[in-house]
Amino acid sequence: GQRYGSGGDSGGSGNDTNSDGGGGGSCFAATERVQLQGGTTVAMPELRVGDRVQVMRADGTFGYDDVVFVPHLKNDVRSVFIEIKTASGRGLTLTPDHLIMAMPCGEESPDARALKRARDIVVGECVVSVSGEDEVVSLAKTQGHGVYSVVTAERSGYIVVNQIVSSSFAFYHELPNHYYHFHRAMHNVLPREVVESELVVAANSFVGKLAVAVLHLFEVFG
Repeated sequence: GQRYGSGGDSGGSGNDTNSDGGGGGSCFAATERVQLQGGTTVAMPELRVGDRVQVMRADGTFGYDDVVFVPHLKNDVRSVFIEIKTASGRGLTLTPDHLIMAMPCGEESPDARALKRARDIVVGECVVSVSGEDEVVSLAKTQGHGVYSVVTAERSGYIVVNQIVSSSFAFYHELPNHYYHFHRAMHNVLPREVVESELVVAANSFVGKLAVAVLHLFEVFG
């Protein structure tokens, strides 16, 4: 099936971005939306700490939980995105290495679900939506401005964006998800103004990029 490979996606530097992990550069496009507990939807750049957004629990059920950290301040960063369209008319635009929940279409077992990088999704397989499996019918590589992600109090690390289940992270799920347990704990202690401060966001971005660099070294030399 059709898919988009790695190598040379961004074709640029400076404010370009093509990677992410726990506060790195790449995530969802600024156009993508999440559902609030009241039923309304909000675009990624408008999310605030304390908003209750739709998530998927570790057991596969859906609910709502608090946003505990927004790793990216409002930005105009240029990035390559993969645009995924499904048979039901849903769509999701995210950076190539961001993780999305996928499975072979027709598989009944929850064990068939696995997180895959957007670049590895192929036409004909299914992503997981709020109403079940949803077949991927087209993939396109696009460019846009603005990269965003969100971390919630839900310890699974799964977020629902445009009604499709994704990880809050790219490259690796478990390590950054465990790292953000700290933010989940601090959410109950620190004022929102502190959690959203530029200093905290910058420090988080540095730690996230360092963690991704170390993991890449393990992949190369491990």
